[in-house]
Amino acid sequence: QSSVPSLTSEPNSTMLVPAGDRYTMMDFATAYFRDAQSMQGLKGMSAEKKSIADLVQHTKVPIQESLLRYSDSELNELATKNFKTLMRFMGDQSKLKNQNQVECIYEILQLCKEKESLHDEIYCQVIKQVTHNPNQESVLHGWLLLNLLTGYFLPSNILMPYATKFLQLASSDTSSTHHDIAKTCQSNLRKNFMYGGRRHLPFPVELEALLKGRGARRLVVLMPGGVEYLTRIKTFTVAKELLQEICEQMGAGDQEEIQEFVLFAIRNKTVRPIRSEEYLHDYLLEDKLVTVTLRRLIWRTPLHFENKIYTDVHYGQVLWDYLNGRILLNRSKEMEMQVGVLAMLQHWAKSEQQDSAPSGEELKEYTPKTLQSSISPQALQNQVGMLLRTRQPLQPVDAKIQFIEHVLKLPFFGYNTYFVERVSDDTIPVPCFFGVNKEEIIVVDGTTQVVSCVIPLKELQKMRTLRPVSEGGLPGIELNYGSADSPKTMWLELSQAKEMYHTIVVILDKTELHH
Repeated sequence: QSSVPSLTSEPNSTMLVPAGDRYTMMDFATAYFRDAQSMQGLKGMSAEKKSIADLVQHTKVPIQESLLRYSDSELNELATKNFKTLMRFMGDQSKLKNQNQVECIYEILQLCKEKESLHDEIYCQVIKQVTHNPNQESVLHGWLLLNLLTGYFLPSNILMPYATKFLQLASSDTSSTHHDIAKTCQSNLRKNFMYGGRRHLPFPVELEALLKGRGARRLVVLMPGGVEYLTRIKTFTVAKELLQEICEQMGAGDQEEIQEFVLFAIRNKTVRPIRSEEYLHDYLLEDKLVTVTLRRLIWRTPLHFENKIYTDVHYGQVLWDYLNGRILLNRSKEMEMQVGVLAMLQHWAKSEQQDSAPSGEELKEYTPKTLQSSISPQALQNQVGMLLRTRQPLQPVDAKIQFIEHVLKLPFFGYNTYFVERVSDDTIPVPCFFGVNKEEIIVVDGTTQVVSCVIPLKELQKMRTLRPVSEGGLPGIELNYGSADSPKTMWLELSQAKEMYHTIVVILDKTELHH
């Protein structure tokens, strides 16, 4: 069972960048390196400075003890062993038999993952080995490793200002070959500080690409309406950066509107919304079986149709949802009239169809699957025929806009709906539908469309996913809601439990930021 993550907005994003001459790595070494303690006061000031400078510069020989003082002998041993692995990776020592560079990186990253107390030591080792290193290839490998370290693991609060200062100085040195990668490291560290770093270590194929100088991966995002958005993402791209890029291409650059879109990762039949501060590579597995799609999840800001891609994407999503039961529709006479108008608009939305009447087969395609059995094809054909005789045809783009505007007015538009098979509250007839929008969770009767329960999202205290009770059973969600005086609990079983759970988490994140 997994419990709900903290439903709070993103962490404080103020990371201090040191100014002036303070916080150099020599200052850090003087205060914290093991060997600096024994050097102080020897041979006069300039000799002492030179010796400490040596401590933070490249060495051709492996260190015999950790750079930092550790009372734990195991950490000291792991640190010296890591330095040898680092030298082998950078090409300063020959590799062990059958050992390649990817294995060296893995060994270092895995050690960081397992031993948080070694993060500062490993940062200092890499910084030491890229400083005044005469071998350019070795330096490049060292910076590639720093690129990974800064995106995965934070240095301690003590080392942070010194590491930040080191990266700042390296990125401002335009004559060096590594100032671009130093800038990337600065960006990685900022993101890591704000969002917590990537969760999963990279796959070998990603590391091999990085070692060959390919720092970006090709990604196709499937947009509603069949639009494919082709982009390249870096090792530490977060979802909000890609959302910003796509939305700007669609002419939706306003931050409030960008918040209303979400990327989804789909693997087999598992659908998972990606939170805006999550790293895309944590979802993209090596097997290329993950599809990334974009959807509008919240409908708060007014729509605007001056951009063709924006219109096509919104039309594609609204049309798919309408035809495939994602929007709940009632079986009334009024709804039958609406189906006729929406069928005509779909017909006109196709190019070159302004002067023709739709065939019976086309009309079936234009009718929502949930209503096909209850609407007479002949009556629909007669109604659409009459509409076509009495209305002036529209150009495809105008037909799409009118279609969207019609569907927006349907009673259950804007809810993400889920088919639920069992509920703990026996007053709720099942099967039923649960709808989630930016304000509430509603329970709707599948036949009558009557709303039997409303849970405002601000009353949701806690939720968790539930494993199936029996083999072949359905997973579920437990909701704890209500006030402190009157707490309530409800559980529900549905095949899309994880998708619904994560969708609620994403909506809560986004509405928190809005408030």
